Amino acid sequence: MGAMMRLFLLFCLFLASVSSVRKLTHTDDLKNITYAKSAPRHGLQLLFWFAQKVLNVDQNNILILDSDFDPHRGDFGFHRYLNKEGILPSLRSWQSYYSVGNLKSPGAKALPAYVLSYYRNTNVPQRNMDRLIVSVDQNRPKRILRVFITSHNLHKNDFNPSDTYEIDSALILQIGDPQNCSLAQNNNLILPRNKQGTEYDRCRQFLTETGYSSTDCTHSHFSRKKRSPYLQCNTYEGIKLEIKATTQGSSKLIWEIPSEMIDNSKHVHIDICQNTYSSDTNEVHTQIRKQLNIYESSGTLDTSVSLNAGLQPRLRLYPSLFDFHFTNPYIWYGPEFDGANGVIPTTIKGFDASLQLYAADGKACARLYIKKSFSNWEDVLRYSWIGFYKSSQDKNDAYSTYQYAYKFAKTENYITHNYDIYQYDSSLTITPGFQIRFLLDKKHIQVLAQTTPWEGVEVVTILPSDCGTPNPGLQPEERSSNGPEFFYGPELDDAGLQLFTEDGKACARLYIKKAFTDWKEPFYYSWVGFYTSSQNKNDDYYTYHYVMKFEKIGYGNENYDIYQYKSKMDIAPGVQIRFMIDKSYDKASVQTEPWKSDQ
Repeated sequence: MGAMMRLFLLFCLFLASVSSVRKLTHTDDLKNITYAKSAPRHGLQLLFWFAQKVLNVDQNNILILDSDFDPHRGDFGFHRYLNKEGILPSLRSWQSYYSVGNLKSPGAKALPAYVLSYYRNTNVPQRNMDRLIVSVDQNRPKRILRVFITSHNLHKNDFNPSDTYEIDSALILQIGDPQNCSLAQNNNLILPRNKQGTEYDRCRQFLTETGYSSTDCTHSHFSRKKRSPYLQCNTYEGIKLEIKATTQGSSKLIWEIPSEMIDNSKHVHIDICQNTYSSDTNEVHTQIRKQLNIYESSGTLDTSVSLNAGLQPRLRLYPSLFDFHFTNPYIWYGPEFDGANGVIPTTIKGFDASLQLYAADGKACARLYIKKSFSNWEDVLRYSWIGFYKSSQDKNDAYSTYQYAYKFAKTENYITHNYDIYQYDSSLTITPGFQIRFLLDKKHIQVLAQTTPWEGVEVVTILPSDCGTPNPGLQPEERSSNGPEFFYGPELDDAGLQLFTEDGKACARLYIKKAFTDWKEPFYYSWVGFYTSSQNKNDDYYTYHYVMKFEKIGYGNENYDIYQYKSKMDIAPGVQIRFMIDKSYDKASVQTEPWKSDQ
């Protein structure tokens, strides 16, 4: 009996140990832990990147991802994590864990350069030991229930419980706010975001604030003791190399090299390499396509190398003529082009399918992701087709070429357990501004998906959060309540409703997803009611306005058009707005949180 009791107590202690993961709620908590604090660790960069992909948080503190982001599809290298080590809490039957951060994964090539930089340019084991793990509802993968960071035990294939933390949703929002929450109260401020510029600089600022150090992983860049191209720990961050598209479908090389490195080198070369297997520091599967002599510290150059997945620029520096003739150079590996320009697939509205534009041999190509449970897709989408457009401004019937969805060829080159992949290669040269669209039938009306224009400027909407930091530049006559309440569509994110105030009046804002092109049809009789209290019945509104009469405003974003209506009702604590789908008062599709006195 005593032995059984001891076993029971040990079992209870085991359960307590696997479920007692410390939760971090503020950036100060990140400063006070040793997790991934020095190069070449990438855990903090991974956390920063993930925070950029969170669109909003609902009233239950559930994080809502960017509308096209699907961990089930393998985006950015996400894959199922079974929690065999028991380091994370047990899940319910309808929940799953997904992990990201294995930089050897093919999908990881779409991660930004600031996550991958140390991995490309070091060969020490610590460069790939960090992971970010999320728990999701299996049927609603864009809603993130919980977020964890962890790391592998060095030289082992298991995770370290003492290096495992849960990240509170409030901390995710704090990290993701481009202005450290100072703009979070500003209604839907639209900011241009350059992936390698603003976001890169903000990541470096975040790393500095959390105590990240690169000094533990440095060497003398021109030391005669370090002539191997496979340097053990290369952390020079002043170099930027990038592959983009020219107007002829070939590769454009963009570079920035610190001037002192140019001055201290006798010869400077950049090779454009074609990796056929991996961007790891391994030459076996690499072909040099172009060798370029570099004389300026920065510039751009159009090359004749066709745009393809796996292209990678590599910098070679020779401090002297002796080095040039007799020794290996110092090499810096730039980011590897992933074929889709780092853009994840776009969800096809109403179906378990997605669309992606990518380049192969300089040509525009389309990729369809079809969920395996959508087994009869060829019958359902029999008349659906994908149009190829040289400009996002072209009308639907002004395509350059097209192909029916069911004629796409299945490929086995991409491994995902939940989706089958189909591809079509057009003969059209891919150029900046190129776009593909998924149309439901032979008509040119119903567009269910359209990709981001190739090489287009990324625009982000910064939605309100609860960080509570006032914005000194905010106009006092316009303030918002919480972020939009999304409520319509297959993933319940095709439309959203938000309450805000302007000139002391209660106002409503509608977010309509751009892929939701036929929204006026289901919402033809829909209306938004304004209520003095959340206790009012649906037919006891103060005033109302039909959705069709909302005014479109000019600062929408890449994914949503925005419509507004300003009522004559005074804003006051308790005011609420509700979206009613038709002329009846039976049920509100969504209702906002009551207005608070401190807003």
